[in-house]
Amino acid sequence: MDATIFTFLNMGALLGWTFVLFLLLSQLSAIQSFLPLAIQQLTLPFFNTPIFDTTTSSPDDRLPIINLLLFLEGICFIEVGRIAIGQLKGNLVLGVILHLIRMSCLLIVLPAGLTSPSDTKVMISTLVLYSWALTEVGRYPMYLFPSSAMARYVRLVLPIVTFPVGAFAEAVGAYWHLKQLLLVGADDATRSSLHWVQVGLLVMVVGINSLLGPTMAYPALLKKGLPVLLGKKDKSKSTRKKKD
Repeated sequence: MDATIFTFLNMGALLGWTFVLFLLLSQLSAIQSFLPLAIQQLTLPFFNTPIFDTTTSSPDDRLPIINLLLFLEGICFIEVGRIAIGQLKGNLVLGVILHLIRMSCLLIVLPAGLTSPSDTKVMISTLVLYSWALTEVGRYPMYLFPSSAMARYVRLVLPIVTFPVGAFAEAVGAYWHLKQLLLVGADDATRSSLHWVQVGLLVMVVGINSLLGPTMAYPALLKKGLPVLLGKKDKSKSTRKKKD
C-alpha cells in the first residue's frame, strides 16, 4: 500500500515538474507564437501578477507558478522525511540543505525577481526555475523505473549541467535581494524579526552556493556523473560479476 502511494506521488511530481518546464518554455516568444490561443491563455496567468512588494504583499499576491512550486517542494520534503527514517537511500544533510535553499528562493527571492522591471533579474530567476525543472524531470523517472539504464543515465548526468547553473543563479538572486533588504530602511531600528530571518536565510544561500557548492557538492556530483557520461563501467560491479 505504501509503495503504491509513493509511486503515485512520484508520478504526480514528475507530471508537475514537466508542467512547470512546459510553462517556462511557453513563455519563450519563439515557442509562444506556435501555441494555440487557448494554451497561451492557460499558461500566461501563471506568470501574471502585480509587482511583488515584500512590505505590502500578502501570500495571496504570489505568482501562481510559485504556489505550484511550493506544492511540488512539499513532495520533495516527504522524500527527505523518508530518507530520515531509512525508507529511501540518500544524503539527508544534503537533502535538507538543498530544499531549505529552494524554499528560501521560493518565498523570498523568486517572487520579487520574476516580477522585477529588470530583465536581468527576471532572467536570473527564470534560470533558477529551468535548473530545478530540468533536474526534477530527469530525477523522477529513476524512481519510477529503477531498473532502466536510460533513467539512471539521465539522473546522474543532467545535474552536471543544471547544478552549477542553478546554484549560480540562486546565489546571484539571493545576493541582489539581500542587498536590497539591507539598504532599504538601513536606519530603521525597529525592523521585525522576520526581516532578520530573511537576511539570515539569504546569507545562507549566498554562502553555501558560493563556497560549499563548488568545493563539496559539485565534485560529488562529478564523481557520480562523469563515469556514466564517459561510459566507464562500475569497477565494483564488474568485480562482483567475476567473483560470481
